Amino acid sequence: MNAPNDLPVEVAGQAVTSDDQFWLDAVREAAKQSPAALEEAAKQLIAIAGFAQTLYFAAISFGDVKKSLDLLSTAEQRWFIAALILPLILWIASIAFAARVFTPQVYDTNLDSPEIARETCEEIARHKHRNLKRALWLLALGFIPMLANLFIYLAFIPVKPDP
Repeated sequence: MNAPNDLPVEVAGQAVTSDDQFWLDAVREAAKQSPAALEEAAKQLIAIAGFAQTLYFAAISFGDVKKSLDLLSTAEQRWFIAALILPLILWIASIAFAARVFTPQVYDTNLDSPEIARETCEEIARHKHRNLKRALWLLALGFIPMLANLFIYLAFIPVKPDP
């Protein structure tokens, strides 16, 4: 319950209660586990994006999309192909940002300075969190054009009759 310098910890002029110490310890433990938690979330996000791509490829492959494209003009084909590729681009970008959570960075720090060490830990967590948020947004954004493509395909793309 004592600070590293063996003096009692004080909060606003009062000694820390056992409840206060519990929350201080909980925050310290959370700060220690934060990078690992962010990395685990990035792993899950990469798995979800990969699964989404697999399902999307399967839907395009088995959905006779190529046959339907033959009924469109060249310009319409290009627009629809671009629309089909857009979710994949967003999901690949999502995976790239999630992978940046694991990318080692060089951080200048001083292990003899608690303040600089704290700032370095916060900078590491900010870097990981920022890239994880970007990856999550790109993953979610990829579903918007995917759903739009599904709607366009089902509602507007003519079906080529079987011979």
